[in-house]
Amino acid sequence: MKPILLTDLDDTLFQTARKMSTAEPSLLVAKGADGKPLSFFYPWQHEFIHWALEHMIVMPVTARGIKSFQRVQIPFRHGAVCLHGGVILTPEGEIEPAWHGLTQALLAPYQARLQHLLKQGLELGEQAGLDLRGWLESVENTAVYAVLKSNRQASDLYQVKQLLLEQLDLEGFYFHQNDNNLALIPLPISKGQAVAEVLKRCQISYGRRPVFGMGDSLSDFEFMRQCDFLAFPAKSQLAEQWHDGL
Repeated sequence: MKPILLTDLDDTLFQTARKMSTAEPSLLVAKGADGKPLSFFYPWQHEFIHWALEHMIVMPVTARGIKSFQRVQIPFRHGAVCLHGGVILTPEGEIEPAWHGLTQALLAPYQARLQHLLKQGLELGEQAGLDLRGWLESVENTAVYAVLKSNRQASDLYQVKQLLLEQLDLEGFYFHQNDNNLALIPLPISKGQAVAEVLKRCQISYGRRPVFGMGDSLSDFEFMRQCDFLAFPAKSQLAEQWHDGL
């Protein structure tokens, strides 16, 4: 009987070069949209995930969009959750239609507000002297969430987050913030809700099996707590929160 592993990708299974030790070798795992190398394994991370692919039913649960997920050079075979739960992919890599229809309807009322919040966030950052970039993560023609990044230093995002909270109406949205990522996500969309659907389908397909959840961010905890066992990297947002709670 193979157990199920639901796992985040970035900063859980692999990371960008700037977060790696130069004393250890690295292996390319994903390129950026520009085709340049972006994310890397340590050899032991490579060995772990390929062991898991052989011995477990592995499904990624990621904030990555579909094209970004497709650039990850890991042969996942059981589908995936992408865009913070905005999309479920089938084992063949296609958009799962029932979940897609549901999320499209839920996101329809948020389309204009997502565009406005992105525009306002960039403007507030510019007024504060921050060097930001941002975009809407979408599936087909529907925006799922807005993301802001700093071109200078990740700590700038704490300032822009405070400005957003003070000056904009954020009812109906929640933040995901970790390192140099600040996402504004509509409340109906989350990794946790998508994973609840995935686990329901796994129960039908495989019966009751042990479920392992892996992630690094506080936003991962919602889906991880639905699993039987939880794991997170020692150097992660979740590890810091756990340590501070001791």
